Amino acid sequence: MNTRYLFILLSFLVSSLFSISSVAAETLSAITNNTTQRLKQIYNVNPEKLQDNVKSINRWLQGPASLQLIALPSNTQGGTDEYEVGVFFPFRSPAGRELDAQQLSITNALDNLQETRFRLMTSGLIREALWQRLFAKAEVDGLLSKQEWIASLDGVIASLAKTGELDRIASLRWQQEKLSQQLALKKAQMALDKAQKQYRQVTGTDVLPEQVTEALAGDLENKLQTHPELRLLTLSQSQIDMNLAQSDQSLSPWVLGVIARQLRGPAGNENLLGVSINIPLPMGEGNSANNYASWKATRDELTEALAETYTRLQTQLNDALQQVNYLTEATNNLEEQVELGVEIADLYQQQGSVLPKTFWLEQLIAQQELKLTLSLNRLRRAEAISKVNQIAGVTL
Repeated sequence: MNTRYLFILLSFLVSSLFSISSVAAETLSAITNNTTQRLKQIYNVNPEKLQDNVKSINRWLQGPASLQLIALPSNTQGGTDEYEVGVFFPFRSPAGRELDAQQLSITNALDNLQETRFRLMTSGLIREALWQRLFAKAEVDGLLSKQEWIASLDGVIASLAKTGELDRIASLRWQQEKLSQQLALKKAQMALDKAQKQYRQVTGTDVLPEQVTEALAGDLENKLQTHPELRLLTLSQSQIDMNLAQSDQSLSPWVLGVIARQLRGPAGNENLLGVSINIPLPMGEGNSANNYASWKATRDELTEALAETYTRLQTQLNDALQQVNYLTEATNNLEEQVELGVEIADLYQQQGSVLPKTFWLEQLIAQQELKLTLSLNRLRRAEAISKVNQIAGVTL
């Protein structure tokens, strides 16, 4: 084995052993799972922390207990001294407890939504990096195949030029095509190197999934309605509604008191033990005008953002679907062109004694370009389908 190739092979094996992803992910879903967890660590994202921070909501007590000591000695002869110890517990009213349960439900929904939203973001990064790499690889493969074709035909062209069957113009055109091919291949290889690095940076692995194409998601309108971005805005509206409700004066804490009282008098001591409940009675409106004005302004902004986001997503989805339809039609068209090109090249070959060889050569070159365009177009269509899924909020 050539020493240079042996060195490359060993380098590849060593780099594989020390790659970021120690286990080769075999499916697109597995790669997405690994990437999601890796990006969470990189960006210190922990969607569960919202739930941890809201644990204190679901409890009865609303603040620390307080201790009250009272001593009322009598200043008259034969009077009664009064001593009192009270412990008071502020607690949520039944209405407040009901709001707390609703708040906890909103918080749990936000937790799940943040998880979905982060996975959708990760899916978008993977889709972009994956298709850039696949497209760059397909272009390099196509140009390498064309290079082999050029090498196989180079001797024929040289013989035709030597015998005079191929004129000077056609010979120069062939040399030009070879130079153009070399430059295109170099550019494509640079793009592939860049795409491979980008893919590795995003996914943490060099491994490509076994199945890269996606099926076009069904019921796109319903999926758009439940898009994470739209659901986030809707939950934000529910959250500010909850904030307004929580600021209502009627939700002021009730206070439960446990009181021990002792009366000391000439006739002896009397011990008393009882409880008290302090229920606030709000007067006037439950919320201030400032609170209401702030709530209304914020809610109007969210409603406007919701409409704008839906319109933007709907427009992007329609454009992406049109692109899929166009690329489907273009692929069928190019397949027919390739078939016709084969027949045209054969006809040029048969009529070589009548027509200049330049026509035949130009047809062969054009046919190679058509094949490469067809191959890349098929990838573009598959990529367009994945873009539709991404816009619709479909995760990998």
